[in-house]
Amino acid sequence: MDLFRQARHLWGWYLALGVVLVLVGCYAIWAETIATLASVIILGIVLLIAGIAQLIGAFMARGIGHIILILLVGVLDVVVGYIVIQHPGIGALAITLFLAALLIVSGIYRVAAAIWFHIPQSGWIALSGVLSFILGILLWIEWPSSAFWFMGLVVGIHFIFAGLAWSSFAWRLRELPA
Repeated sequence: MDLFRQARHLWGWYLALGVVLVLVGCYAIWAETIATLASVIILGIVLLIAGIAQLIGAFMARGIGHIILILLVGVLDVVVGYIVIQHPGIGALAITLFLAALLIVSGIYRVAAAIWFHIPQSGWIALSGVLSFILGILLWIEWPSSAFWFMGLVVGIHFIFAGLAWSSFAWRLRELPA
């Protein structure tokens, strides 16, 4: 609790962070295509950096099996990262298709797990599975056009909820006794 009391004097900064994140989220939803392409390019940069790091790590690895595996994964990350950076539209198409497949398969799995394992609160698990399945199907049906708005929408929603969480945290800090 002392840590929160120490952070109390910074509540305004946390509130400002929350407001900025909500505004960025609203912009990402409004300019969903730009947000989608920016997200894909950032993912490409991350893959490129990870690939380079793995290639460097391959020279530090011991054992021929590890070196070959690390080199292959590193080269794959570099190649995919480069392609995604150079062609973010194609990257968005591929990522959206993979996300649709992931949502469909994970939705089926969650419904099956909820029925099969009889775990507590399995109704919520089944419901989340059904919703994931439906979202995956809708994303797949709308593909390829969904590739250019879906990630921007998801990033925008993420930023809005993160901003609301930080704003709520700021108000709670403000209410703490000095």
